[in-house]
Amino acid sequence: MKQGSELCDYVSNNSKVRLPPLFLCKSTIPLWEKNGIKKNKAQNYKCTDCKKQFQHEYLYWGADINIKRQIIKMLVHGSGVTDIAKVLSVSKGCVIRTLVKTGTQVNLKSSKKYYHKVQIDELHSFVGKKEKKVWTVRRAIIYAYDAETDEIIAVTAGKRSKKQVKDLFKRLNDLTIDWFCTDNWKAFKEVLPYERHLIGKQFTKTIEGVNTSLRNSCKRLNRRTTARAAPKFLKESL
Repeated sequence: MKQGSELCDYVSNNSKVRLPPLFLCKSTIPLWEKNGIKKNKAQNYKCTDCKKQFQHEYLYWGADINIKRQIIKMLVHGSGVTDIAKVLSVSKGCVIRTLVKTGTQVNLKSSKKYYHKVQIDELHSFVGKKEKKVWTVRRAIIYAYDAETDEIIAVTAGKRSKKQVKDLFKRLNDLTIDWFCTDNWKAFKEVLPYERHLIGKQFTKTIEGVNTSLRNSCKRLNRRTTARAAPKFLKESL
């Protein structure tokens, strides 16, 4: 794929070559040199300082780091897998691999150890057949949210069951929390400490608003859409 105006000129091995933009290289003064031939018979280049390797041009757009960044940007702005693949002229497999890889790299860390009130709720969508909700096929996304710091503290994805709520509660064990705010779901009542459990929609207004924002940002979580069903592993990454 041609980089256009983003390509920069450098002198390497007494010959001028056109290479990817500077931000792809960790070196402030890159010194490029040829470094063998790729399997696709393309010339490979390497920075002698940071040792990062590049190709002159990518034969497949999906291998370009800029395309991968664009995939993530489009995802959080409401584009679906098919939409992204068509707009960026890459395969659906490329989009899915990028999303799954990015999702597995996410590591939630709370900004503090003490929280006064934490709101907990579940999100659902469709898997397999669209007319079925996620928990119809025993899948759900349950997460804990703090309104004061506007952060998601912990999240779990799996069966919509008491076991899954226990898994979320286990992720919160290292934190000091005064109150857990949830709706009237039976699993919440059985797992969360009774003396610190507030039940009712009046206590979960903020997290309900977050759910709405997530549905607007992620097409897969939309309640009414013509999008096709996503596989279970992709749902968890989203």
